Amino acid sequence: MESLINLKKLTIVYFIVFISLIFWAFFAFSTMNQMIASQKIYAKIINITGKQRMLSQRTALMAKLSFESGSSYHIDKTKELLEKMRTDHNFIISNITSEKIKKIYFEEKYRLDFHVQTYFKLIEEFLNNKSKENLLNIEKYSNEILPKLDYAVVNFEKESDEKIESLKNQELYILLGTLLTILLEAILIVVPSIRYNKKKEQELIDLNTSLKKQIEEEVNKNRRQNLVIAEHSKNLTMKEILNNIAHQWRQPLSIITTCVSGLRLKKDYNNLSDEDLQKSIDIVLENSTYLSNTIENFRSFFEETSNTYYSFETIISKAKELLSHKLDNSHINIIEEIDDISYYGNETKITQVFIHILNNCIDVLKEKEANNRYIFINVKKYNDLVLIKIQDNGKGISLAIENKIFEPYFTTKHQSLGKGIDLYNCKQIIETIFKGKIVARNEVKSYKEKEFKGACFTITIPLKNQSVAS
Repeated sequence: MESLINLKKLTIVYFIVFISLIFWAFFAFSTMNQMIASQKIYAKIINITGKQRMLSQRTALMAKLSFESGSSYHIDKTKELLEKMRTDHNFIISNITSEKIKKIYFEEKYRLDFHVQTYFKLIEEFLNNKSKENLLNIEKYSNEILPKLDYAVVNFEKESDEKIESLKNQELYILLGTLLTILLEAILIVVPSIRYNKKKEQELIDLNTSLKKQIEEEVNKNRRQNLVIAEHSKNLTMKEILNNIAHQWRQPLSIITTCVSGLRLKKDYNNLSDEDLQKSIDIVLENSTYLSNTIENFRSFFEETSNTYYSFETIISKAKELLSHKLDNSHINIIEEIDDISYYGNETKITQVFIHILNNCIDVLKEKEANNRYIFINVKKYNDLVLIKIQDNGKGISLAIENKIFEPYFTTKHQSLGKGIDLYNCKQIIETIFKGKIVARNEVKSYKEKEFKGACFTITIPLKNQSVAS
């Protein structure tokens, strides 16, 4: 009963903290929207106001050219510039941002709207009567209005900066409020939870002696689960490779379709030569062979075979081929140093390990710049061991999860991207079938006088007593 009451209190406190966090989230969202909206309007107005200064000078210059040349081109250009100024001025007047700006445009001392409208009238008078006097009035007024337009631009920019500063203060309030909420959460939820857990810990210790039988049953259950996980991992790999093959097939299928359509079209118009026919047949055969090889790679990967001799270079090439579309789209540079090592064992299983690790590297490198993505593959023989290193130059492994990445269902990805079983399955294959070891840690790789830091998967496999399991 006491535990139920404590749980109810904890739920109420948690609900209050949760609502507070939602409030700060919406406050932050609102502040960001205000900042974006204000900067949009200010940026446009500042740009237009600045353009008004340039247009006033260009209009005066174009009026002078039309007076001197009498060209209809210069007259039309003067009218066009006048209309641009008028359109821009109407936009500014319709989007006055503050009382201060309103005073600049409409009240005594500056009356910028009045001066701009007066300048428009002077240009219209000149267009109606292209006299020297009207031209001089435009040139004189153009020089007088310029500092007033400058003053408006300066005030718009200053007001924009003040608005940003105000919104930044709101961000500070959001930060302080969020930190305070988290602190309250720690005091009111985390600390009581720790105390509650300590109390329950003693109860668990007392119950531990009676759980041996259940533990044994769970161990057996886990063994069965490992088989399910391995099958699940293989199915996920099959799904991904099928998707890769689908992408690989699109281009050759498109080429074959285009070639055959071309043959039909030339045949319909009696324009099909023997040379065209032979060339099209060669293209179709070449692409058909590529499709056949793709299927053969897929079939051989998922076919449960007995142990065979193979080289690690061949296995890595096959893994890259099965992931070729994903590798190409990710623009990853693969640097290989692979010794010619013959090994007798399960080819399908070791290929699956390479695919899982390469997949993991590809997903991590998506966060890097497209021209700075590297995977280093190193396979060497040391005494009676094969040492395999696969390293990327991604963000590396957090120390907090370094000891967890091989646990089943542990993943740092969104659930739609990873289920957390691939690396666990790699560990099971290497340790159970190949009697080896696999570890992951951050390492630095030197390449072309540059250093690349990232996660490195190191696999050691004994050459003696090679795998006999299938």
